[in-house]
Amino acid sequence: MATEPTERTSATAPKPAPAELRAEAGSTCQAPDPLGILREEHALQNELCDLLEAIADGLPHQFDRSLASVAVSILETGVPGHMRLEEEALFPLLRRRVPENHALHSALACLEDEHDRDGASLVEIIEALRSAIASGGVPNPDMLGYMLRGFFDSQRRHIAWEEAVVLPTADTVLTANDLGELQDWVMQSGHPRCCRQSIVTLRKAREGADLCRDCAVARPSATKPQ
Repeated sequence: MATEPTERTSATAPKPAPAELRAEAGSTCQAPDPLGILREEHALQNELCDLLEAIADGLPHQFDRSLASVAVSILETGVPGHMRLEEEALFPLLRRRVPENHALHSALACLEDEHDRDGASLVEIIEALRSAIASGGVPNPDMLGYMLRGFFDSQRRHIAWEEAVVLPTADTVLTANDLGELQDWVMQSGHPRCCRQSIVTLRKAREGADLCRDCAVARPSATKPQ
């Protein structure tokens, strides 16, 4: 008799593929709009850039703790989650759909490099803002202003390029099934998002799959869990 496989630890367990996540969800959205989610997140990130610019403009004479606290919250969760969505779900789908010699391949590699650089800056900015919030002052305002401006300038260019090139390409080449996989990945992530669910509903849900099962635009998944 076959024995039950031992459970993998979280450190070694492979990441589920989009198709596996669709099976776990138990339902498939009939009208997925993951690209709309990405565009909404880009809009939020542009607002974050405006917020960081306002903080930088206030230095050295003014430092608004409340603005800094909002910025830290978005920097800690929203930005890394957006990068994961692109690198682990969107970019692989695009690479699968465009020819090997398509210029998008090198463009996506450049965007991933920018994610790495911005991710490193992110850690330093969060630490600097947290320190300033705790102390109520900025010991080196020139350095903080330089860090903030470098980050939001890079982010604005990055977002503008994705809006002009990546998302229009995704609109063209991704299939309905691709969009469903992408939506399911989002709902199974640690930060589920849906254009048809309110933020309050999303935050109250135990997990994204629960929302998908009860959603009016969901239908039973064709792939059953094994």
